[in-house]
Amino acid sequence: MLTKEQELRIAESQAAFDAYYDELGSALVNFVERLGIQPAHEVLSSAAEYLPYIDAAMRTIVIRDESWQWVKTMLGYFIGEYFVQQYAGCWYLETRPESPHFCRYMVGGFEHGLPLDAAIDPDDAALAFLSGPVPRELAKLIEERQGQLA
Repeated sequence: MLTKEQELRIAESQAAFDAYYDELGSALVNFVERLGIQPAHEVLSSAAEYLPYIDAAMRTIVIRDESWQWVKTMLGYFIGEYFVQQYAGCWYLETRPESPHFCRYMVGGFEHGLPLDAAIDPDDAALAFLSGPVPRELAKLIEERQGQLA
């Protein structure tokens, strides 16, 4: 049984998630385009092929202002899409109050290659990546997260 506060938090988070998810495709394509990677739109169906290019672009990037939030969101989109595409997963809002990821945007429900209950918080992964020292390796972070999920 959910408390009223939990129900309210879920409702607010669901509305925000809907906007986040609606923006995902076009924002990710725009991000890839801004990195100078073409054809940018194919990231929506072939994220794994874009990993080396995004890895190279993000390896030594230094973020000195509030733009880090935008970059974190875009990397979260990419990381999430990478896992969705590689393992036939989906984006969702975690609604179980007992979960440490309660009301977070997650990727899970994997149909192959990972346990059914495996899930990843793409924004958390992006923040961990951007918080690390340069040079950073996005491919290494993804490999580590894959290992943690298996």
